[in-house]
Amino acid sequence: MGLASDLKRLRDVECKDKCVLSVYLNTGPNQQGDWNIHLKNGLKRIGEYLEASGDATQLKSFKKLRKQVEDELGKHRNDLTRSLVIFASEENNLFESYYLQHDVETAFHWETKPVLEPLEALHTKYPSTGVILTNLDHVTVLDTSLGHVDAAFSFAFDPETEEWVRFEGTASGDRMASSSSQVDKFDRRLAENLNRFYRDLAQTVEQMKGAHDWEGLVVIGEAELANSFRDELRTKPERVVHKNLSKSSESHIVEAAFH
Repeated sequence: MGLASDLKRLRDVECKDKCVLSVYLNTGPNQQGDWNIHLKNGLKRIGEYLEASGDATQLKSFKKLRKQVEDELGKHRNDLTRSLVIFASEENNLFESYYLQHDVETAFHWETKPVLEPLEALHTKYPSTGVILTNLDHVTVLDTSLGHVDAAFSFAFDPETEEWVRFEGTASGDRMASSSSQVDKFDRRLAENLNRFYRDLAQTVEQMKGAHDWEGLVVIGEAELANSFRDELRTKPERVVHKNLSKSSESHIVEAAFH
């Protein structure tokens, strides 16, 4: 399930009394390791507030959640990217963590429900999307959410069977290098049957859209190829970008897909 489903579920989480811890922690390079201090101070302030309130039940629950958050950071200290978002509640058996490639403003909340607005704003800007990079004999599909590539799938055309073969990850460099120099009858046969080949692959992409809970599609490639693939899709793409980005970095591709 994608982030849209997570957000829908999180909106339904609510307690009679405060019981939900929401953590937004900027862990980017500009923090120079200070995020750990911000984490300790932010959680300490909530603990002090609860001690002063005299609510023993909330304090006991918060201490358990605090340990879970600290354990999560301890396990993934070397996996941190730009920011981390956590929603936790003992009453709702909730612990959701999101490691993001975008900066967030560090903040800590102890409320009756998750504080979702910052994450929802990022989701609005970068919804779960399938990004399709079109080429003559290979197509790469990126599974993206919150502007981050979660997985990559490559489909290379097999001239022997005249079918698309699926690979995990991006197509190999050898495959891409050889395809750029092919000008023989293999290329001509591909070009002559491009719509048929793309039509078969477009059906696979539509199935992937449902499986990965994508909210939209973006097609990127040289104008003729990108437009041809767009025309074979049942789902109208959010946008079509006329650029050959097959050798570009994932961050460059995502930037082109959403801007």
